Amino acid sequence: MMLDRNSLPPFIHPRLVAGSGAAVDEMEPLHNCISLLHMMNSQVPGSRKLFWRNVRAECERFLGEYHGWKKQGLLAALQALSVYLIPRLGEGETQHNNFDSLLIAAVVAISTQFSRVEVASDPDPLASWDDWILEESKRGLCVIFQVVGLLFYFEPAGMCNVRRETNLVIAPLPSRKQLWEARDELAWRAEVERDEAEARTAFALAANGDLVKLEDQDHLHCVSDAVQIRTHRPVEGPLWTTTNWDEWCSGMDALGGLIMLAASLTA
Repeated sequence: MMLDRNSLPPFIHPRLVAGSGAAVDEMEPLHNCISLLHMMNSQVPGSRKLFWRNVRAECERFLGEYHGWKKQGLLAALQALSVYLIPRLGEGETQHNNFDSLLIAAVVAISTQFSRVEVASDPDPLASWDDWILEESKRGLCVIFQVVGLLFYFEPAGMCNVRRETNLVIAPLPSRKQLWEARDELAWRAEVERDEAEARTAFALAANGDLVKLEDQDHLHCVSDAVQIRTHRPVEGPLWTTTNWDEWCSGMDALGGLIMLAASLTA
């Protein structure tokens, strides 16, 4: 899917890849990732060895440069790292990809920095389409990392405080696909207003495999080791109530199947 911009993975928004001007520089880690995947799939002898050599170089570069990056650059690096994880897990350990400690160190360092930058700016995700895309992309990354953590020993997933402190595995779940697939900001804003008019709530996945509704609209956020509960008033009573899957499934996007898998693994 990364080889075709018309069918990107469901946790990478097309607008991020199609940026222009300064946005292109900030999204360089993701653009480099796409180029490296083209290299790996070229079927040229030695291409896979060269692919992993470049991935190693990218991880080292991330660790050397990430302190000066803005949110968009940090997000792009985390998305690239999540994509590199997939062939690594798929092909097992080889002499070319045997640098797991470096890969994991990059995920931990950049996700921690992403959390610090986000806390400092404290944006309103509904202020603009671009802000919402960043927020929703973060949710998608949370899904990927937590599902990897259910299937393999993946240290960054274990660092997440959501499960430890609230018994939630993924919180909140991705929004409706109509929001993610909106063709422009006008269409996205119409869907946001529709959600507000219908008083739609956010959903999360509990550690026992249950789908739950988050009672507080300023819900939980998690990236790696960071958890934020954004509230404008003291939290009283339960943060969530158990519900069935029908309401969320009716509007789920392409990440929905992966979340259903996660639910079956945790149940």
